[in-house]
Amino acid sequence: MFSACDEYHFINKELAVLARDLPDSPLGEILSYVLSAPGKRVRPLILILSAEALDIPAAHSMRAALAIELVHAASLAHDDILDHGVERRGSPSALERFGPEASLLAGDWLISRSIELISGYSQAVIQAFSRACMDMAEGELMDLSCAGSPEEYYQCISKKTASLFATSAKIGGLIGEGRREDVVRLESYGQNLGLGYQILDDLEEYLGLDQGKISQKTSITLPKIYASQKPRTTAIQMCIRAIADHCDQAKAALEGLQADDGIVLQLQEIVDEMTGRGLERCRSQKSLC
Repeated sequence: MFSACDEYHFINKELAVLARDLPDSPLGEILSYVLSAPGKRVRPLILILSAEALDIPAAHSMRAALAIELVHAASLAHDDILDHGVERRGSPSALERFGPEASLLAGDWLISRSIELISGYSQAVIQAFSRACMDMAEGELMDLSCAGSPEEYYQCISKKTASLFATSAKIGGLIGEGRREDVVRLESYGQNLGLGYQILDDLEEYLGLDQGKISQKTSITLPKIYASQKPRTTAIQMCIRAIADHCDQAKAALEGLQADDGIVLQLQEIVDEMTGRGLERCRSQKSLC
């Protein structure tokens, strides 16, 4: 679905332009490796579509979208250091290929470049962006402390994962100068999509489904927490229900949005694209339990 969007190709084109201006140095080699990794570009896509829903051309929000993608790339590089990630998206992680010091500095460079990209927007956009970056760092630390309850787990993933989804949609709304209630709807959409996506990711890992990534460290996740309290099949079903609920809430958040109906439909389709296939795989695995 993503490759069918003109915005998706626009994002990749601009990322390629950005990659051509990387430092001609060992650091540039690492950055090129990180940025050339395949990806859905879903966060910048959400930002651009959210702005387009409010009649703002993609070109006007592209620098903000690139800032979001660079911060996401930095978070993956740093996350692999924390989790001792060996493989990412089916290829050796930056950590595995270049080592922790180089990966750390590459992530720092990406964050610095993202600040430059976002700096030309309004104060509200810059504040939303910086808050998401701070939340992600706090969420990573929460993850290291190992959540012991569903409440602690949700606090962790709300900051670690969902915050960037929520902020992507919110920034699109802010750039589009949407009504306050529309910006809130967009933010809620992103938040629920991020929560559902992370629970699904954790459930797939719990079920041993191939995700194209390998880490030596494992986190305490919702499936594990539920499985410590309930029978395995019940725990799986509880997670599937939670994912479906967040997907429904993400779509419902867009109802009443004063925006282009076609773009709103695209945003809703992103929810299905990000979770639908994974949910079916998990339901299939559950039936084998």
